[in-house]
Amino acid sequence: MLFLADTGVIVKKEVKSLVFEKTLILAIIVQLLIASFSSLIVIGLASFFDPSSLSNYDTPRANVGIVGQGELRQFIEKSQVNPHYYRDVDSALVAFYNNKIDAVIVIPKEESGGNEIINLVIYLPKSDIRGTFVTLELKKPLEEYEGYVRDIRGERIGFEPIKLYVDNIPKKTSTYFEFIFGILIPLLVFTPVFISGGLIIDMLTEEYERKTMDLLLVTPVSFSQILSGKMITAIIIVPAQAFLWLLLVRLNGVVVHNIGLILLLSGIIGAIVVIIGAIIAVKYKKRMISQYLYSLVLILMFLMGYLFTNSPFNLVTRLSADSIGAQALVYCGAYAAVAVVLYMGMMRFQVSGADSGNPE
Repeated sequence: MLFLADTGVIVKKEVKSLVFEKTLILAIIVQLLIASFSSLIVIGLASFFDPSSLSNYDTPRANVGIVGQGELRQFIEKSQVNPHYYRDVDSALVAFYNNKIDAVIVIPKEESGGNEIINLVIYLPKSDIRGTFVTLELKKPLEEYEGYVRDIRGERIGFEPIKLYVDNIPKKTSTYFEFIFGILIPLLVFTPVFISGGLIIDMLTEEYERKTMDLLLVTPVSFSQILSGKMITAIIIVPAQAFLWLLLVRLNGVVVHNIGLILLLSGIIGAIVVIIGAIIAVKYKKRMISQYLYSLVLILMFLMGYLFTNSPFNLVTRLSADSIGAQALVYCGAYAAVAVVLYMGMMRFQVSGADSGNPE
């Protein structure tokens, strides 16, 4: 009981000092912005990697200038764009460069039943975002017109083309789903873990570099209690931050399942990472060296995570998407066992030397 009481004193002291930890506050602000605008970020990333995914969202209709008469005109008029008609290309381009319309289409004079090559001229804005939206809205009518021309001219080929039936091919998963549950949520859950690992290093190396560790050791508090108190402080803020970020994601309209299990997993993984950071800090006692080695260990752990089907990242993805239930407790227990082994090993090999000269 005395061990826990003295450890609690250290925890209270460290929690109060976190208010003045500039690195932690800055990291929390960055995560807060990411979680608050998660929907906007996902739409932006989705449009970058897969512009066609934007068709799933409600977007304003593009204003398209149409020049000329032809068969393509009826396909455009039936589409989702707002057509604006012009007598010649020059007048349409004047409106285009004055931002009155978003694109200009010159209707080809060639007929679908003719022998001439159909040349289609389209003027699009230089802006990647505007150009992407306009292209998406014009894609469907242009594809319909292409199919219409192929059906008419295909009769002159002299043989029947081979038809490929691809209806049974599974459709690609939603890009929105992939970014939200595969990237954004695991990132928001485990970023506090990485931060806490660096935080425990700062807590311990600061004591060594300022020569205040020796002063603490002459007090009734032992080195193991100091170490445990600092680690507990770094660990308890992990699920607290993760809960806040998941709550903000939920307010953005994203349904996140199994929040309790996700918080449990984040706390366990946070304990593992914090213990590893503490081992490094106690061993090398220099902030720069310890942070460098910690970064290398993080990279190694991140790469090793891809070797296992139920790595922490994958578990968070599956839990948040509700593709795994109570079975996740088995993996949480396995990771908790790893944390216990690391803690016992650290207390035996790292702490014993420091405690030997400072009786409790």
